[in-house]
Amino acid sequence: MSIQAKIIKAVTRRTIKRHGLNEQQLVRHLRKVFNDTPVLTLLPRKVTLNQIREPQFEGDHLSVSNPSTTVLYLHGGAYIGGVTKTYHNLAGRLAKQLHGEVYLPRYPFAPEHPFPVAVNRVMEAYEYLLAKGKNPSDIVIAGDSAGGGLTLATLLHIRDKGLPQPRCAVLFSPASNAFPDDKVMAALDPSDAMLSADIIRTVIDVYLPNQEDRKHPYASPCLGDYSGVCPLLITASTDEVLYPDGKQVRKAAEQAGVRVKWIERPGLFHVWPIMVPFLPEANRDLKSVVEFIRTA
Repeated sequence: MSIQAKIIKAVTRRTIKRHGLNEQQLVRHLRKVFNDTPVLTLLPRKVTLNQIREPQFEGDHLSVSNPSTTVLYLHGGAYIGGVTKTYHNLAGRLAKQLHGEVYLPRYPFAPEHPFPVAVNRVMEAYEYLLAKGKNPSDIVIAGDSAGGGLTLATLLHIRDKGLPQPRCAVLFSPASNAFPDDKVMAALDPSDAMLSADIIRTVIDVYLPNQEDRKHPYASPCLGDYSGVCPLLITASTDEVLYPDGKQVRKAAEQAGVRVKWIERPGLFHVWPIMVPFLPEANRDLKSVVEFIRTA
């Protein structure tokens, strides 16, 4: 493990990880830490950044000139918070290395907008790209944590609406299960440097206040039928409480005949690939992500 990874783990354990917060306290805490991340933006040369404000899409657009690949990236933040700015470094490198463009949509947060408002909004973002004439075979949907859960929900939603699937999808530590195994999470809690079992359980209550909704595949994508879904790349750390979520999605997808590229890393932290260019492990695994997208 790199020195950078050790430092990030120490910082996130102190600033993000919490136990015993009620719903209101957790919303305040996560919005404070996720909405004001002290990330220095270092965009690659010839990558431009613009804002989009249209009825079907509001967010950021990072692009090279004449892009050939389009990435729809759904940011994480426990369905409660998060800002697109945190992902400019990752999006800029994806745009540069894929000779492409990345759309970073803003979507509504719980508890003000519980499930399925965010799911419906990101579906609109995909339809926005289709309406702009983007070829589905040139589109990639990606996301981390809650954004990974939204990515999976969107793939199932696309299939259910009879729309064409994107080329592939990339998922960093996806949240996928509103019925987590408490014993498994308790066992992983000490090794997770960012999230706790408490945080996961409380986020589920905030995002899915109606318990009947939790059975829906768009809310618990690990319960979905992945027939007809595009190839997936999934990353997960063996140390994180969401490690079982990724494994369950992998199993469900492979059972449906979906090609899955699985990357797991011991010792690392939740959604480590987003930490480019500052984390050596993220830079290394980004190469695998780009190669997967190119050959999917």
